[in-house]
Amino acid sequence: MEIIENRSYFDSLEDAVGKLIQKIDPSDRQAVYRKAKNDLRRAFERRRCQFIYFRKGRMGLEESNDSVLIKVGPKKRGHLAAYKGEWVRVCWFSTYGFSMECAVQVVKVPESVEAKLIPAGDLSTQEFTEDVAARYPKDRVSVNGEPLIRSIKGTWVSATPTDAALQNLEKDEIPDGVGYYKTIRQPGSAYLLRKHYHKFAGLWIKTHASREELTSGKLDWIPVGGRVHVERSGDVLSGWSVRTSDGWKDEAQS
Repeated sequence: MEIIENRSYFDSLEDAVGKLIQKIDPSDRQAVYRKAKNDLRRAFERRRCQFIYFRKGRMGLEESNDSVLIKVGPKKRGHLAAYKGEWVRVCWFSTYGFSMECAVQVVKVPESVEAKLIPAGDLSTQEFTEDVAARYPKDRVSVNGEPLIRSIKGTWVSATPTDAALQNLEKDEIPDGVGYYKTIRQPGSAYLLRKHYHKFAGLWIKTHASREELTSGKLDWIPVGGRVHVERSGDVLSGWSVRTSDGWKDEAQS
């Protein structure tokens, strides 16, 4: 794939810093995670590196610890203008409000690595080849503006469930744990309502429920382990409830 200047590519370098980035796992115990982050910062500081603030959502960085490679072009403006003609690694290190603190490091990208780089951000149909689809490092991708997700079978399917799937009238291959906001236009209103659903045990569950729905048995079809966020009712505060073998219980009590 031809490299386009100023475009972001997923960081696949196997240098010392790259290996530290790959080791970071936010699901680790806090002590382990903090140590990994501190080790990474020290590794950046020992090299030609600057820490720069950017607005969130730029350069194909979607979440903290994401890292991309950029070949900075001769007409580049802004923070990266100082790196014209260089390959740089940009790693989202920490978050401050609407800004992301990024480590920016000049790197060498071997031709063997450059030839296999995968663009971050929206891809065209021509770019999303079978090889790229198989090697894509995340479980979500945007192709020509359409969101796709890696299915339970490992193939790529639309990340937008159908209305029938949200009502559990048909099955889809979107994996458990995925959330989806359905936008609904209210009759006679200029405002749009967004309802959140999440996938659990192969079923789509409306995340927010009323206390009446919970106590009336309307939600007893949800399997054991399923969760809903129950709205406040009188003196009973809102909060998460979980379905158990003995019925619904407030999550703090289950």
